[in-house]
Amino acid sequence: MQVMFVDDESRVLSGIERALMMQDTGWFYRFATSGQDALAMLEEHPADVVVSDMRMPFMDGAELLAQVRERWPRAIRIILSGYSDAEATLRMLDVAHRFVAKPCDSKTLLATVENALALRNMFLDPKVAEIVGRINYLPPAPKLFLEISRHINNPGADTRKIIDLLSSDPALTARIMQLANSAWFSRGNQVSDIGKAITNLGLEQVKLLVLASHVFTEAKTDPYVEQLQQKAMLASGLATRIAGKQGPEQTASLLANTGLLIPELRTPEYVKETTACNTPLSAAISAYLLTLWGLPAEITDAVAHHQHPARLENETFGITGVVHVAVMLANDCSPDLSYLEQTGMLNKLPQWQAMLTELQETTND
Repeated sequence: MQVMFVDDESRVLSGIERALMMQDTGWFYRFATSGQDALAMLEEHPADVVVSDMRMPFMDGAELLAQVRERWPRAIRIILSGYSDAEATLRMLDVAHRFVAKPCDSKTLLATVENALALRNMFLDPKVAEIVGRINYLPPAPKLFLEISRHINNPGADTRKIIDLLSSDPALTARIMQLANSAWFSRGNQVSDIGKAITNLGLEQVKLLVLASHVFTEAKTDPYVEQLQQKAMLASGLATRIAGKQGPEQTASLLANTGLLIPELRTPEYVKETTACNTPLSAAISAYLLTLWGLPAEITDAVAHHQHPARLENETFGITGVVHVAVMLANDCSPDLSYLEQTGMLNKLPQWQAMLTELQETTND
């Protein structure tokens, strides 16, 4: 695996090199002291992971990673930065998969890179990395986006209402969870619940993230996004009822079909395609994207297997079972009855179907 580290401070690169020499990583690694040098080296030989400092003269880390995304979309992009101003944060969100807080010790940085490299083998399919690598953003549902913007711009708006609206949209939830699980805000603890994520970030940071979104213009031309959001919200609500609590089940159900926000995955070419390990391509891309963005494994595992939970070795119902039932029922599909029987939950199906009907009636009122 090829890993490139970019920092204009030679002493930082020397520290990383010393740490690498003390570990048997098996990586091929290179160092560059500027964005321009990094691009020239990547032209000669692309990298699997590019780690860049944010604050560099002439070309900062966000600009470098934007070019990496454009020219080598399969590369995993990690940015190293101290907590920055709002504008810089949004620029980094647009181009980086992971954020490492600066200053940090080399051990933490190398663990982040190692984790990122492990993702490359998740689905044994280069298409997954290629499609995910090209993503700049995910479109929120246009009507909901308008309502959220209206509430955020109202100084007297109910905070609880804003949180409820934000946590009902897959695109915005995914971005909020990415930022909340970054090194700046997670404080070493991963966040699985969207409500807690918003609380940790603070409403002002979330408002900035929403108001700075530049995707509404494109989203409003795509009615599919609206429909997907409605189904995702229904699945999320049903998962909460099945689990009897708010938590990772709710979040994973909302995000299970995140990949379908990418227009090309809805074309006939990709609708029924699977990866080399027989995972539906849309589920693989959803899980890979969310994993790259740093969401907890309990969520990404459930997203990856939500269509075929029986493929998991664990025979208990658990989070994946809840997500499977909630997403399938919300999308008018039948859950895997053999799986439900195997896990001893088949007799619960009529109860869950009644919950769905009740939720639908409440939504329509």
